[in-house]
Amino acid sequence: MFPSADPPLPSAAPLTGAAAARWRAARTAWRLDSRWLALVPVAFAVLATVVEPDAARCNAQGICRDTWGSALAGWSVLAEVVLLAAAPRIRALVPPVVLLLLWYLPDGLVTPLARWSAVLVHLLLTAVLVGAEAGRRRARQQLDELMAPPVPFPWTAVGAPSPVLRDRPPVARRVFGALLLLAAAAFPLYGLWSQARVDSAAERAVRVTGTAGTTDRDDVLTVHFRTPGDGPERTAALDIRWQRRPQPGEPVPLLVDGDSVRALGDDYDLSGALSAGGLIALPGLLLLGSAAVRSGRRDRPAFEGAAPALAVRVRADAHGDLLVLPLDGPADGPGLWRLVEHGRYRWARYGTPDGEGPAWVFEDHWTEDMEADYPDRPVLRDTGVDDGAADEDEDGDEDDDETLLDRATPAEAVAWLARAGRSVPAVLYQGPDGTDHQLLVRPGLLDHDPHWVAAVVAPAARAPRLSRRHERYRERELAVAVLTAETVAAAPEAGADTGPVPARRCEMPVPLRAAAGPLTAVSAAAAVLLLDEHGWWAGLVRPLWIGTIAILGAARALSWQVVADRDGVRVATALRTRTFGWAQIGAAAVHRSRLTIRLRGGREFSFAGRPAVWLAGHFGERHDPVALARTVATAAHRPDLRPDRVLPDRLGGPQHLVNRLALAGYALFTVAHYVL
Repeated sequence: MFPSADPPLPSAAPLTGAAAARWRAARTAWRLDSRWLALVPVAFAVLATVVEPDAARCNAQGICRDTWGSALAGWSVLAEVVLLAAAPRIRALVPPVVLLLLWYLPDGLVTPLARWSAVLVHLLLTAVLVGAEAGRRRARQQLDELMAPPVPFPWTAVGAPSPVLRDRPPVARRVFGALLLLAAAAFPLYGLWSQARVDSAAERAVRVTGTAGTTDRDDVLTVHFRTPGDGPERTAALDIRWQRRPQPGEPVPLLVDGDSVRALGDDYDLSGALSAGGLIALPGLLLLGSAAVRSGRRDRPAFEGAAPALAVRVRADAHGDLLVLPLDGPADGPGLWRLVEHGRYRWARYGTPDGEGPAWVFEDHWTEDMEADYPDRPVLRDTGVDDGAADEDEDGDEDDDETLLDRATPAEAVAWLARAGRSVPAVLYQGPDGTDHQLLVRPGLLDHDPHWVAAVVAPAARAPRLSRRHERYRERELAVAVLTAETVAAAPEAGADTGPVPARRCEMPVPLRAAAGPLTAVSAAAAVLLLDEHGWWAGLVRPLWIGTIAILGAARALSWQVVADRDGVRVATALRTRTFGWAQIGAAAVHRSRLTIRLRGGREFSFAGRPAVWLAGHFGERHDPVALARTVATAAHRPDLRPDRVLPDRLGGPQHLVNRLALAGYALFTVAHYVL
């Protein structure tokens, strides 16, 4: 096997900074090429629904139906949404095909606004998708040239078989796809059967003349008629779209066949069954196509022999995924693409079948002395305080990152959090955007990683996440942990002369808390009056949406209160008050004038402390967010120093009541303005 206990990384062509820059330049429109593009035709469909007139055609009896052109146009846009959301490789062809249908179908789009909006929307979609696909191919060609000499897999180099298990056959996709196709075929067959039944009934039916009655709120017309031969008077309900709805007392020609009654000219329409069948068949075909691609990939050897490879660096992001970096670039540089591991294998010291030597095995496969394959986790110093957390089961998840940070010294907190910015060298086989899965061979990086990992990764190059957990947020996260650890370290030692920390509060002044929500609501209502928009969207939905967000945003920023006393920490925001026991608090500090209180589960509350101090001074109050943060940090980790009294202040008043009244009043005003 390998000559040493740890396998060396195979030698592969390095991904340099220059090659990374060329790859990034080639991947044009990458950020825009996502499943969220499916919302663009949805927005166009909403626009067309608003501006397009009724495209129905009426027969001699005044009964109207949608034309086949308008129905096909609507179904084509719906199919476009499904295909863009499914993101198949042929999706770049979808927008131009749909545009041709919308432009040339009779009665597809009538108004110039809808027609030219369709052109603009679909040309933009086509440009994004074609540009992204062309960029993907250019970037892949660059990587193919860079990865030209194949590199043996780490197990192949020493004559060992591949430990990677083959994917399971896509039975579920095939079954569901076949079932959807059967259901899709049933709709047209049922439509043909219904049409034949209606035609047969029309040949047997007797024509009578009924009298129109009333119309209910669902536009269903009640018709009174008598059967031939002076039979008893009967009624029938006709749910039909009329060119001109018959008024009460007007004659309505009917076809009566026993209990079956329908209006003359109300022929069966087969287009609905055909459209429904086509729409159901579309996801069935997508599932069968995906199963065929997966089956073809499964039939190829699973990481055997040699394959093109790149020497890269990888770094973990805030969500536990891996970002690919150039080998000679900075460790904290921007990632090129993101890797999500789903099949992991470890380098086991005693992984051979006879248990005598090292080998690659499935990560959860038990081997002799399995603990030796994993690094020891950092051991933090004992604080000497029993806060009830030490009695947890050792096999549980209580000692997560947040708990370790809570008990860390400043130096330990910095070292522990710096692991998220650490990068390690790795070898990436196959590369992104190819036909086969990728394989990443790397040393341990993530929590609970073994010393060496070989992980299977999907072929597509995923874009790095756009998240708030980047430079500025990471700086604050690190600073809060370090400041908390410094505060706990500076706390006095337990003794007879050591007293509890004082209970404290920090809040926005009462006049500001009481006025923030109502003033914003009045401003939003004035904007509604001045704009005086009409229509359900511009006159109702949009004002409600924007005004509610504005009221809640202003109230949250200007209505907060924080109290730390014997019972724990109480946080009052715009509409509610939350209480957290001391065992739930993980960290608290003021960094860049922002008061941050972080819970052990990762949730945090952050408020602007400088406006509170400045405004409180103008209203005759004195608040110190830094002192409050030190009280919270100390009391959370030193039970012997927790406050011994409860502050009598009632939180939430008056902002909770006035903010709720402001929201309700604004909503009532907007609805009344729209209705009246």
